[in-house]
Amino acid sequence: MDILPKDGNKIIDELKKGNMVIARSGNDFLYMLDKDSEFHLFTHSPGSQQGGKKQFPKDEKHTAIMRNFANLADTLYLVIFDKSFDIFGVMYSAEEGILNMFPGNDRDADEDIEFIIPDKESVNNNG
Repeated sequence: MDILPKDGNKIIDELKKGNMVIARSGNDFLYMLDKDSEFHLFTHSPGSQQGGKKQFPKDEKHTAIMRNFANLADTLYLVIFDKSFDIFGVMYSAEEGILNMFPGNDRDADEDIEFIIPDKESVNNNG
């Protein structure tokens, strides 16, 4: 997971690669995916048991809308994930990570955390 520049073309580029882009505005999250020739959008507010989902065709109008999220969001995040993972698990983990690493608008309070996944051999030797 990483912070993504507020650039609409970058959103489209990352979606084309199969990555997830998350737009955060206040305490609302918008998860964006390019899947099955459509844009998939999921919304969620932390603590809520409800969320929303919409799908749009990848046409010129909706591509422009996707680019515009760069202007509307407070922050954009990039999530690169294994496509075999459950997408809702990825969204949950990403949201928890964002809330822990970037608790608010105070950049001095935000932390840079690097997640290191141990290789199979070191896992077997340590436990």
